[in-house]
Amino acid sequence: MNHHNRKSRTLRTGAGAIALAAALLAAGCATQQPLAERWAQLRVEQPKTHPRDAAQKLGVSEAQLVATDVGRQAVRLNDGEQNFKAIFERLPELGRIKAITRNDNVVLERSGAVTPPRRDAEGRVTPGTGFAGGPIDLRFSTAQWGSAFAVVQPGRGGKTSRSLQFFDRYGDAVHKVYLDNDEHIAAFDKLVADFRMAEQRTELKVEPAPAPGPVVANAKPSEEDIKELRLSWHELTDVHQFPRLLRDLKLTREQALQLIGGDSAWRIQPQAAQALIEDARSRKQPIMVFVSSRGMTQIYSGPVDKTSTSGEWYNVLDPDFNLHLRQAAVDHGWVVRRPTDHGIVTSVEFYDARGNMIVNFFSRRDRGQEETTLWRSIVGALPRG
Repeated sequence: MNHHNRKSRTLRTGAGAIALAAALLAAGCATQQPLAERWAQLRVEQPKTHPRDAAQKLGVSEAQLVATDVGRQAVRLNDGEQNFKAIFERLPELGRIKAITRNDNVVLERSGAVTPPRRDAEGRVTPGTGFAGGPIDLRFSTAQWGSAFAVVQPGRGGKTSRSLQFFDRYGDAVHKVYLDNDEHIAAFDKLVADFRMAEQRTELKVEPAPAPGPVVANAKPSEEDIKELRLSWHELTDVHQFPRLLRDLKLTREQALQLIGGDSAWRIQPQAAQALIEDARSRKQPIMVFVSSRGMTQIYSGPVDKTSTSGEWYNVLDPDFNLHLRQAAVDHGWVVRRPTDHGIVTSVEFYDARGNMIVNFFSRRDRGQEETTLWRSIVGALPRG
């Protein structure tokens, strides 16, 4: 091959490489702009975007966004189940807080002073007294958790926002705690200092999140399994026995509800969610609301007063309790009547189109007491379908 041909091929190869690099860049396959810069740019362009939504737009997890602020507005806290539990044991030091748990379609916010929960003779938390204590009623599984941060940043009305934010191993928010007073700032700072991770990095590795998909029903149960389900159902003495029954019979929750019999469970229409809350509000029926993320369930117990609709969200906007429900996400619901040793306990559960539970409601009642006839009347009037 002569010198001219070699030179021509070199030029063609170089031009091809440049074209390929340009194509990869246009497709987003080349080295991207640093996440911190993209996040800062998005905040300027869309200042009201929630970090959870911003993370989806940027193709990362919310925890990874928070990590970009380490060294400025965020401090990485020690992780691991022991540390997570120890942080929560210290929450009474913070006084009044706002605790927030959410999933994609519902947000529960509860404010109140934290008091140590009551415990039984064996040291277990007494149901109904809350893990954090007082109005902050939490149930969680720290095995799902991956990271934690303290975040101090400008808040609304010129005030400084101080929060503890917990994320699962996929980087999705599990739970957030906001300091809701000015008297315990020093206690907040000390807690952060006590749990500050030695190495403060702006990069965070997370596991790939499971692809969203429908809840897959198990194999069709046999007639013997259905008979066992119905017999066991009527032998329940506590609402917490139901999940154990599902595991024993290898049934999904909705499989069991479909098979249990029309007197014990029936399907209701999606608009029943708003109807339930509005009827409970107007008739002064206190309720219990259960909202879960991956690794945390938060419970509100009490009355509902002020409600409103804003865009796609239906909201409860009371002074110490907020609930935000994405109405279009509610595909259907179930009324479930569980036997217990204190009579029938009726819950109302709502699901998305994939079969994931969004939110769960009960009547507010003291432990060992029957639910009110008013609650049963409200539930009985919900539209079936």
